Amino acid sequence: MKMYCGIVIKKGEINITVIDEKQNEVLDENVSNDAGPVIATLTPHRQDLETIVIEADKDPRWLITALTEAGFSNVHTIS
Repeated sequence: MKMYCGIVIKKGEINITVIDEKQNEVLDENVSNDAGPVIATLTPHRQDLETIVIEADKDPRWLITALTEAGFSNVHTIS
C-alpha cells in the first residue's frame, strides 16, 4: 500500500505523520530533534513510502541527508 509522510521540524521535537493512499492516518508521532529517531520511526514503512515532505523554519538539509543515506528516496522540503 502506498504511504506518504509529512515531517515538521520544530524547535524541540519533530512530528512525523504517515498516511496511506486512502488518507487514513497510519502514524502520528513526536520524536526528539535528531535523525536517529526519525529513521527508526520510518524504517518499518520504508518500502511503502512514496514521498517524504519536510517542513522546517531552518535548513533541513541535515535530515534530508540522513534520510537519503539511510535509503529513503523522494525526500523533499517545503518552507
